[in-house]
Amino acid sequence: MNCYDCATQDRLTRPAVGICHDCGAGVCVDHSHRDVRWLTRTALINRVETIDPPERIIRCGICAAAHEAAAHPADHRVGTHR
Repeated sequence: MNCYDCATQDRLTRPAVGICHDCGAGVCVDHSHRDVRWLTRTALINRVETIDPPERIIRCGICAAAHEAAAHPADHRVGTHR
């Protein structure tokens, strides 16, 4: 499988080293974005514990940007012109 972003940007195709967690596109090292997500579990008396190590998440550039925009909605308001 080749990197989807390399193929759509008319660049030399590169082999994919991962699959986007959100959309499933193949991504090369240059186009991959690494993130972590801490998993939790409920222990006795409804106490939430963090599980170590964190889960690794690989995303393509588009999904990483969308995820970042969703995390900071005030910075990416629709219809706002500066």
